[in-house]
Amino acid sequence: MLTEKKPFFSVIMPVYNRAELVKDSIASVLSQRFDDFELICIDDGSTDNTLDVLKEIANKDRRIKLISHQNKGRCAARNNGINAASGEWIAFLDSDDYYLENHLSVMYQLIQNFPSFSGIATELVVESKIRDYANCNYFKDQKIFDLNDFAEANPISLNQFCYRKSHYPDLLFPDINILTAEDLLFFRMFSYRYKILKSGIITNFVNSHVNRSVNLISTEQFVYWNKFATDYFIENYSLPDKINAKLRQNLQLFISNVYLSSNYLKKGLGELIKVMKYPSTYTDIHFYKAIAKIFIN
Repeated sequence: MLTEKKPFFSVIMPVYNRAELVKDSIASVLSQRFDDFELICIDDGSTDNTLDVLKEIANKDRRIKLISHQNKGRCAARNNGINAASGEWIAFLDSDDYYLENHLSVMYQLIQNFPSFSGIATELVVESKIRDYANCNYFKDQKIFDLNDFAEANPISLNQFCYRKSHYPDLLFPDINILTAEDLLFFRMFSYRYKILKSGIITNFVNSHVNRSVNLISTEQFVYWNKFATDYFIENYSLPDKINAKLRQNLQLFISNVYLSSNYLKKGLGELIKVMKYPSTYTDIHFYKAIAKIFIN
């Protein structure tokens, strides 16, 4: 009896009220040069006609799997997709962003060239610019990221990333409706065990529109969930003291800059004072950015 061949990649796409955008995102996956994949779209209880759009597209291409459930948030949607995935490697795409047609082929080649890595990433473009990382000014070369990097910042987005499911079968997002920073938490959880090889080859594009979820969240909620993500990681993983301190320091510097950018001067100063107890603060460019924002305000 013949069994159906499992795809190399499973692309996980959570979707919520994206009827006008998801068609192009799906089309970017279906037009990949490397076509050994399945696309799992998870409708997260959309209240517009997104589910009808997804059904229509799925009926035309057998590589698309469609899951629908009541609204639970991106974490639960991605978890359902991961659990349903049959591919050897898990990849992600948000329902308002796009893969360039080389995305999966570049990922596949990197996996073949660097078989010891369980996590692979590529470069993205935001508004026609390579994402500007303070410690990552490169193009078409490789860099290795570990937990130290994710303790300091979030140098990779989920759209850029794939991982070998069999090496980390229990890796899921927390079963909580986290409104932002869930990707950073996921990368910290992954890098607690594995390093990530990142290439500078551009393979995906962020659609920076006004209705992106990150643009709709309030400053207070943005701060709350970033703090939650750090606290959750510290409380649930046994971390070296050095990493723990780095996480706390960078969280407070980050929150200080967020508050100061939003003209919350008192709150921003309060966080900045807290972080001054760490000697490494004075060599961190984000400390001086916060200082500059105080004078601008």
